Amino acid sequence: MKYLIGWIVLVTGLLSQAAIANEHDEPGTGLFLLRTDAASAWQPALLLNTEMDVQVSGSIAEVRIRQTFSNPGGAFAEGQYVLPVSEQAAVYAMTLDIGERRIEGAIHERGQARKIYQQAKDNGQRSGLVEQSRPNLFRTSVANIGAGETISVTLRYTELLQPDATRFSLRLPLTMTPRYVPGPAPSDNPQQQAAPRPAGPEGPIVPHLHGEAASHQAQINLYLDSGMELAQVHSPSHAIETRYDGHGYPVALQSNPVPMDRDFVLEWQLPAEAGNQAALFSQAVGDGYYALLMLSPAAAARSEERQPREVFLILDTSGSMQGERIRQARRSVVYALDRLQPEDRFNVLEFNSQYSMLFRAPQQANAANLHEARRWVQGLPASGGTEMLPVLREALTQPNEPGYLRQLIFITDGSVSNERDVLQMIHQRLRQARVFTVGIGAAPNNYLLRKAAEVGRGQFTAINDADGVGESMNRLFEKLESPVLTDLALHLPSGIEAETWPQKLPDLYAGQPLVVALKLNRLPEELTLTGQQPEPWQQSLVLPEQQNSEGVARLWAQRKIDAMMDKLNAGAGDDEVRDLVLPVALEHQLMSKYTSFVALEPVPARAFDEPLHSQQIPNLNPVDHRAYPQTSLGLAGLWALALALLLAAMLVLFWRHPATWSRRHA
Repeated sequence: MKYLIGWIVLVTGLLSQAAIANEHDEPGTGLFLLRTDAASAWQPALLLNTEMDVQVSGSIAEVRIRQTFSNPGGAFAEGQYVLPVSEQAAVYAMTLDIGERRIEGAIHERGQARKIYQQAKDNGQRSGLVEQSRPNLFRTSVANIGAGETISVTLRYTELLQPDATRFSLRLPLTMTPRYVPGPAPSDNPQQQAAPRPAGPEGPIVPHLHGEAASHQAQINLYLDSGMELAQVHSPSHAIETRYDGHGYPVALQSNPVPMDRDFVLEWQLPAEAGNQAALFSQAVGDGYYALLMLSPAAAARSEERQPREVFLILDTSGSMQGERIRQARRSVVYALDRLQPEDRFNVLEFNSQYSMLFRAPQQANAANLHEARRWVQGLPASGGTEMLPVLREALTQPNEPGYLRQLIFITDGSVSNERDVLQMIHQRLRQARVFTVGIGAAPNNYLLRKAAEVGRGQFTAINDADGVGESMNRLFEKLESPVLTDLALHLPSGIEAETWPQKLPDLYAGQPLVVALKLNRLPEELTLTGQQPEPWQQSLVLPEQQNSEGVARLWAQRKIDAMMDKLNAGAGDDEVRDLVLPVALEHQLMSKYTSFVALEPVPARAFDEPLHSQQIPNLNPVDHRAYPQTSLGLAGLWALALALLLAAMLVLFWRHPATWSRRHA
């Protein structure tokens, strides 16, 4: 009977995947169809296309995202779409384009913006609403799109790009992996708990849809204003062509537009002679200044001393890691094992719906233990849910061996919905440990991975392609093996008043820059940094000529908002944090958890008695995330395949166990 059950599970999975991809595809139409409920008629789905214009100047990226919603149906429609955006973006403008008419969006408190949109929607006015669903996911709603009509929503944001030594990278999120909804968080006083809920993404996430080749495409136009010829410019995610034009690099994708089934990543490296330079970007506003200071003091402070380490390698083996992701993750663990030294201790943990450990307690990194670890890791499959909290709790609460520096290397795609619970767990239980996150996949949850490393006083490493696993892990271990510059403090000259974010400066590793946002009464010409490594350390710096840059005030405000939101991880209430964030977001016209953009056309387009069909436009499944085999058989073909598989299973069962079959079905 177990064979039959296995076949049924497989067939059920195939059919559920087909049901998503074929929610309804009427023969001969070539259109993907949706309906709001069982009683309503099938409606052609809205088409979605995206255009992204990116200008990178030094360390600052200006991005314009224009999303076009086209209605091929015969009735008015409302479309909703979850738009992934960089986790470090300061979103400051929104416009609604209807034909040649352009309507500037206004920012309001979130509840008020939603009321304005709902009223306009009910009145038949064309309108748009953009609100934050999660820190790196925004929900765009567009109401009263007429039959055959196209309406566009444009967002603008500024992002500060933080280098790793002389290496820079830019990521443009284009889709997301379905996010698993975990069960209740583990408790120190566990009681009867409900079973974990099933996977629940932020909206529909589907494979490429039959007949929809023209939808879900992104046209990416990018110029890298480097001011110098670079050592390298490449993309690990897409084929590109680029050349130095004497000032910078126009970047052309060989295939443009591209399917929105993976993030676009661009990486570049400064020439070796550029070194770790200090930079100061400023913007005058009224009688004061906003400034961004970026410098790399850790390189000068590095020594050769090496402290023995106790390394916990934590590997995500959940269902979202199937295929190329789990192969990259296993290779990452093997690279990490190869970098351990005999004086180190280590353990390997894997988790999905449950977790397990290779050893009962950390072991010495000798040849026999490392061989056993490699063999164990290479045999780990990917399946099940993504329950992060129990394995993190286990790793963070194990007794610490005196004389060892504990480091957790957490390898995952981050596809969970309970980011706040994870961050609170790390904040509450970190003690003297450090958490380093490694992001796997074509569309990882960079917000969680970057923030977990920040809370865990470690670093985030992104692995963007299979060929980059070794290089990325080697760079990470160079930091793990280097002394850390701690207890950093910034000292400004007398008479200069500053509001600095972050207020508590982070620990720094070799090649990691210090980035500070300041609001000042006047700009300094020099400053002093002090810290511990572990002996007292000090460095005085004469600052370079300030570079006047638009958007610095927004970046300062975004960093302040991020710092206020971090109070939630420390146990602050939502009302308390809202009161801190809302005035800053409204003053600087920034999107946040508590503020949204709304725009509407004054004149109604839809009569009160005409129907309005609402649709949730899906994201495309990332190219490296396939839970079930893809097929072009269609739903009817899959039913035929399912029956054939069931028949084959029963024949096999009868042939191998005829007596058992006869007794159970007599």
